[in-house]
Order: sequence, then C-alpha cells, then structure tokens
Amino acid sequence: FVKLAFYCPSLNKPGFPKKILANKLEDKHLCNCCHNLLRRPFQAQCGHRFCSYCFNMTVRDGPQKCNACIKEDIFEEPTSILKQGCAFPDNAARREVENLSAVCINEGCTWKGNIKEYELSHEEKCEYTIIPCPSCKERIRFNEQERHNERECPERTLNCKYCKEPFHFKNIKAHDEICPKYPMICEGCAKKKIPREKYVDHIKFCSKFRTPCRFHVVGCDMSLLDLHRSLRELEVRVSQLSTTSIGPPVQGATSSSSSSGLPGPPTPALPLPPPPAPVPTLTVSTSFTPLPSSVGAALELQLHSEKTKVAELGRRCTDLEVKVGTFENVVCVLNREVERFTTTMEAGNRQHRLDQDKIEALNNKVRQLERTVGLKDLTVAEMEGRLREMSATTFDGVFVWRISDFTKKRQDAIAGRAPAMFSPAFYTSKYGYKMCLRIYLNGDGTGRGSHLSLFFVVMRGLSDALLKWPFNQKVTLMLLDQSSREHIIDAFRPDITSSSFQRPVSEMNIASGCPLFCPLSKLDAKNSYIRDDIIFIKAIVDLTGL
Repeated sequence: FVKLAFYCPSLNKPGFPKKILANKLEDKHLCNCCHNLLRRPFQAQCGHRFCSYCFNMTVRDGPQKCNACIKEDIFEEPTSILKQGCAFPDNAARREVENLSAVCINEGCTWKGNIKEYELSHEEKCEYTIIPCPSCKERIRFNEQERHNERECPERTLNCKYCKEPFHFKNIKAHDEICPKYPMICEGCAKKKIPREKYVDHIKFCSKFRTPCRFHVVGCDMSLLDLHRSLRELEVRVSQLSTTSIGPPVQGATSSSSSSGLPGPPTPALPLPPPPAPVPTLTVSTSFTPLPSSVGAALELQLHSEKTKVAELGRRCTDLEVKVGTFENVVCVLNREVERFTTTMEAGNRQHRLDQDKIEALNNKVRQLERTVGLKDLTVAEMEGRLREMSATTFDGVFVWRISDFTKKRQDAIAGRAPAMFSPAFYTSKYGYKMCLRIYLNGDGTGRGSHLSLFFVVMRGLSDALLKWPFNQKVTLMLLDQSSREHIIDAFRPDITSSSFQRPVSEMNIASGCPLFCPLSKLDAKNSYIRDDIIFIKAIVDLTGL
C-alpha cells in the first residue's frame, strides 16, 4: 500500500474538505490526522482510521505514536505505534464515505452527487476551481486559464510586431525602447515610420532637423543651426563696421570759391608754409577727405576687438567639434558594449533558467530517492526487529524476558510516556500457540501506583487453524530472584469462557493475568530482584495435553 501512495494521484491527497458534505457530519468519517473526510481510509491496529496519504506522511520518517490514542488516553505499546505494514485498507469505511451526498465547494458551481462521483469525475475538472497561474502565480478560475494566458498574464510571451523577437508582456515598454525596427518620427521634417536603426542616418541628412548643442545635457539650449546663424550675423556686422570707417566725399577749396557764380577780385599772393611731416591716413581716393584720427582709431580698435572675438569663437567651435567627435566615438563604443552586454545577459538569463529547471528536476529525483531510501530503511528496521524477536523466541512454552534499564523505563511508566511494555513472542511448539507477556511497571487497574502488573497475551499465529480452541493450558508467571532464588510466582488456569483465550481475530487478544503481581514497595526496598538495573520475568506454559 505504501508505494502506491507516492505514485497514484488519487492517493496523493489528504482528506476531502468537510464543506462538500451535504448532510450532517459524523466523527467516524473523519481522518484522525488531517481531520477531514476520509479519502481511501486505512485502519491502524489501534483501531483509528487515517487517509492513506496522511498515514504514509506520518510514518515516512519512522514509527510514530498514535496521537488519537494519546488524546483518548488509551495509548498502549505496540498497538498504538504507527509504522509501515501495521495498517490495512478499510474498504467498508471507504464505501460508507463514498456513498455520502456531496456538493461542490467552489463558488458558482451547482454540481451535486456523492463523494465517489465527486472524486472520480468532478474534483479535478470543475470549471470553477481556483488554481494558481503557473507563470505569474495569480489565482484564477480553471475555465479562465486560457483567456488569462492569452490576454492578461504579465508573464506571457509575445512576438514584437516590428522585429518579431519574443519578449514578456511586462517588458513591452523596455523592448520598445531598444527595438531596432520600432517606427520613429523625425522632429524636423515630420516623416513617419522611420525604423530606429535608420533614424540616426536620417537626421544626419535631414535639412529641417534641429540638432541640439552637444552640451545640451549641461544647460545649453542653442542648436548648431542657431550657432551658425549667430556667426553669420557677426560676420555681417563686422563687414558693416569696415564700411562705415571710410567717410563721405567733400569738395576742395577751388570749387567752394566759385560756388557763388560771381567774379571776385584778385587775391594777393601769400607765402606758403613749409610742408608738414607725412601722417598716415586711411584714404580710398584723392577725392575723399579722411575722418579725424580719433574716430578712425576707435573704429579700428572696435574692429580689431570684434575680429578677435570671431577668431576666439571659431577656435572654440573647432575645439568643441573635436571634443564632440571624440564623445561620439566614445558613445558608439559604449553603445556597442551595452548591446554586447545585453546579448550576453540575455544568454546568461536563458542559461540560468535552464540550470534552474535542471536543479528542480534533480531536486525532485533526490526527494524521490530519499523517499525510496526511507522505505528501505523502514524495511531494514523491521527485518532487524524480526531478527531480534526470532533470536529471543522459544518453542517449548518456557520464556525468560530480560528487561534492562529498569529505572528509566519505570520512570517513563510513572510519567505516562510508556505505561506498558510487550515482550517478544514465544510458542508452545514450532506450530503451536503464539503468546507474549505484557508488563505495567507502575501497575494497571487495581494495582496502579502500588503493584507491578504482569499479564499473559494470546496472539494470532500462522498455525491457529490447526490448534485446539479455546486456549486451556496452565500458565505460571515468575519474577526471578537473582541471588537467593526466592522467586515471586503466580499461576492461573485460563477461563475458557473469556474472550482473552478464544482464537484471536486481531493481532492479539485482550491481556489476562495478575494486576497485583508484585508490590512496588518490595522492589523499592533492598532486594535481589534488580541487579545492574535489570530484571528477569519468566513464563511457563504447561504443555500437558498438547
């Protein structure tokens, strides 16, 4: 049964939720582990029922104490110890649970039927079941899964309508920023649908595109066109200043003397002064009179200043062009590096996802192997236990039970952690009655807290069909004195009307024996029954008549 629980889908679930029950809920239909309605119930040897999944999860790490027995204060060893192989499928309880009326618990679903129909045909197929999306983990209805995957899931994969490359829907804006085929619009000529990869080439030759200054990132709001226009205006202004530095033409003295049109008297000749030293003047022709030297000097100084500014601006423009060219080369190199890094990162992400898938697959295999090893360990532990029992088993009706760590085990009995202990089985012959002893180190029933109680138990054996029933052999129980041979002895002959001595229908019958077998005060005082924290119990079954 255990191996099926890990591979059969119907067994790999806990119990049905209580809400599916259309009628009144009864406690006998509940799993003692998950406290839901039993799914494929198993019954342990203590009588409690569990879902097959819950039982296997409980014992997968080794034998466990039955919590239900502890809660009901009926814990007994080994009956209340849950382990592999000690439970069987309870088909009667399964049929009873499967015939109960049920309704679907999913909101909006109107299905009705019984639990068997619910498990077989509806539980996994209900269109109103809330399931997590495998990609984005959002909880959606089963019947909306296809629409969600196609239209709503942020993790769904789309193909770019421009470059045809796949990307996740949540990254659509980021992809639009780097898509080489994404259509752009020129801000100068307003041309549309220019692929991003050709946009840079377009604006280089577009006459209407207003290229920003190379230093717009640090606050300059002029464009290169504005800068060239300013230079042209400056050149025009310098040209105008050069023109205004030459004065208007004037007439000589001879023309002014005859301007009246009347003949004048002859002028007497005067001696001429010596010629002045030559002074450089700015003249175009002999028909123009130069301006005063102070005005010319000022104009020359202003012209020189403007030319110096123009030269400085030209030099700065040249330097800026060189720097811009350098920056453009750096930016191109960085863009190529970014593209290469992006490609490498995407390849790394893809490889990472593949590695994660491989790791998950390996983890699943490891978990499966751990479960297999756990089952093997349980099998080995059971086989070791059986070997120990076989090594202690006798086939002559005489059995000596060695109980070590007596003090610790008695403290456990007083604290209620392990009130009872069972001995290994022994037989009257190889094919005879199978029996064992049961001891309460702190007493049981009328002897609780005052006496050591010792009982005889008839167990179910492989040869019971060949034996005479009820069991009617005399039984002698002894606590052995390890020095003076003053054993404590009690004997009884079975009551053949008691169910304790009928043919067993379960693993063992109800124990019968001596609740007042030995006073605890005798064991607490100085005695020779306990040596090295060990006691010996002996049982002798009379074989007369067998």
